[in-house]
Amino acid sequence: MELFTKSPAVRLRSCHEKYLFAADDEKTIRQSSDGASRQSVWTVEMVPRKPNFIRLKSCYGKYLTASDSSFLLGMTGQRVIQTPPFRQAEHESNWEPIRDDLPVKLMSWNGKYLRGNGGSPPWKNSVTHDREPTMAATKKWILWSIETVESPEKVSFADRFSSPASSFNSSVSSHESNHESTDKKSFNYGSSNSIGSDLGSVSSPKLMFTPTVSGTLSPKPTERKDLKKNVSAMDIFRDARSVRLRSSAHEKYLVADDDEETVIMGRNGSSKEARWRVELVPGSEKTIRLKSCHGGYLTASNERLMLGATGHKVVQSRRIRTGEPAGEWEPLKEGSKVKLRSRNGGNYLRANGGVPPWRNTVTHDTPNRTATQSWVVWDVDVVEIMERSHGTG
Repeated sequence: MELFTKSPAVRLRSCHEKYLFAADDEKTIRQSSDGASRQSVWTVEMVPRKPNFIRLKSCYGKYLTASDSSFLLGMTGQRVIQTPPFRQAEHESNWEPIRDDLPVKLMSWNGKYLRGNGGSPPWKNSVTHDREPTMAATKKWILWSIETVESPEKVSFADRFSSPASSFNSSVSSHESNHESTDKKSFNYGSSNSIGSDLGSVSSPKLMFTPTVSGTLSPKPTERKDLKKNVSAMDIFRDARSVRLRSSAHEKYLVADDDEETVIMGRNGSSKEARWRVELVPGSEKTIRLKSCHGGYLTASNERLMLGATGHKVVQSRRIRTGEPAGEWEPLKEGSKVKLRSRNGGNYLRANGGVPPWRNTVTHDTPNRTATQSWVVWDVDVVEIMERSHGTG
């Protein structure tokens, strides 16, 4: 209890080395590796007339709450959510820390414990409250390490593309440190309506939404430019800070799933999960890495998507090392669009269609049929570019 009474705010880290995280829908609670974000910081409040109980308030001003709704039908675990203050059932937001030393347990109003789940989806990264586990493998799932935060107001909604868990030294990042200012612009390559932002022009009524530093979406005016004849595939990425990749065949975006591992196709191109941070590979003139908002790199794995099929999974991975080809991609021009060839076997990034379980999956493969040739072709929306200064002395 002493840990909570002496600090205005805390982070809670589960046995999976992930933090209790307030999702930006202002309701969901999950686990995330992003401990640098304000969404991982919880303000501590003491409960009046109950000295052994605390409340934890998210960055959205809502309380960590043990609801009475089941996480999955037929399972014992119940949902943990964010709820606004001044609710009738305020007792559901009361938590009792058990043990003063680390790690601690947090007991909910109904005698159950805050639990960070592992395993496979939909359990992976979820947070529930449940009875004390009886199986040895899950006993640690209700234990939390507490990290105190002395000045929570100074913790911002971090740019989640710059995850501290990155295992690479990005040449793009090192370039940023040498220049004091960058200019955010937005371009689209590969479509008949190529557009690029010009903050001094409002000649086009079209608005493109790009995340600001605070994590919200703000409109910026754009004008149309056709650069496809003058730009090589690598040139598109060389000065890019972040991009969106849209399947030419299916008109869906490459999306980093919230489980921080899966890569899928989705229609919401304005979400942060559809943005990929571009990193140039040091010592190479023709390969890049793409980092998701969760800090994992777009990786061509050696695991087959399905037994007997040729396609291999494309995943988000934090465990690849510098120089490992699985996390490196070579952009190749395909008319006015691009292909991305993996350095792990030479296959192409492929957006799958058809019926489930293929639909909306992403693999790396080489199409043999004419009908699927376009599945490895991508439009590139450059969301943010790096302004490079060329000094003379």
